[in-house]
Amino acid sequence: MGKMTKNEIVALLAEKNPDRLDQCVQYADAFLEYVEATDNIESNGTIVQHPRTMNPIVNPYTAIRDKALKKLQTFYQVDAVGLWES
Repeated sequence: MGKMTKNEIVALLAEKNPDRLDQCVQYADAFLEYVEATDNIESNGTIVQHPRTMNPIVNPYTAIRDKALKKLQTFYQVDAVGLWES
């Protein structure tokens, strides 16, 4: 996935979903959260060191990714195929 801005994502979604503009904005927010969290997990792994104790912990971005994915799944009526292919 290439880096896209929120406005670019909303514009792409609005082309296919002109009657769901409010949902396009919400989808774009959740999509950007998902992408950011996924990028962090890919860069740092699912297990990271706690900044103070240096003990291994689950990367906090896994919870953010999972929450964003659940949000995205609620927008089943939004056609976002082109977004995931970019």
